[in-house]
Amino acid sequence: MFIKNKEPLYVFWNEVICIFQRLLATFLSALVIFLFIGFYDFNLLDDLTDHLKNKEEYVHDSSGKGELSSNEALITKVIDGDTIIVVNADGEEERVRLLLIDTPETVHPDKPAQPYGQEASAFAKDYLKQGKKVVIEKGEPEKDIYGRTLAYLFVDGVNFNQLMLEKGYARIAYVNDTNAKYLDEFRTAEQRAREKKLNIWSIPGYVTNKGFDPSVVN
Repeated sequence: MFIKNKEPLYVFWNEVICIFQRLLATFLSALVIFLFIGFYDFNLLDDLTDHLKNKEEYVHDSSGKGELSSNEALITKVIDGDTIIVVNADGEEERVRLLLIDTPETVHPDKPAQPYGQEASAFAKDYLKQGKKVVIEKGEPEKDIYGRTLAYLFVDGVNFNQLMLEKGYARIAYVNDTNAKYLDEFRTAEQRAREKKLNIWSIPGYVTNKGFDPSVVN
């Protein structure tokens, strides 16, 4: 009698084991999918958390001396030699076009990079480190037709617009009566760079009243 009952018992446990194996396989598959999705989502969550954290930190003075004044901002990105992005005292991103200067193109959608454009951008990126506190002196009007803030940028008391002229990375441009406050100083800085044949001034005929002429470059 014991022998007759042994086979049904074996079949029963065999079915239990098969069911357990199927459940285990399903569980492991679900676990793999969960971990994959979870890892992806956690990356997105980390990116969002870092972005919000950076935005919050940018509202405060990086030196730890308190919140930014109304005319202060922190550098978040340098687009090229004459355009940057900052976070202002309200915690809002602001694209700033530096007044009265023009540097060769590097990111124009319809133009190739122009000579000394990369060098101008590299100098600006090295000088204007991310998180650096700067003072924004807005022009009149405060915005251009593209919605960018028109301003002079001061870094540790240095007029960065003027510095770009002194280094021969920019030319004076877009002058009007309402934004001529530092024009005399700018002209002096530009003349010195021209006399020393620095960067954009090292190529005869490259700098024109309308911008830059790459055709003169060999």
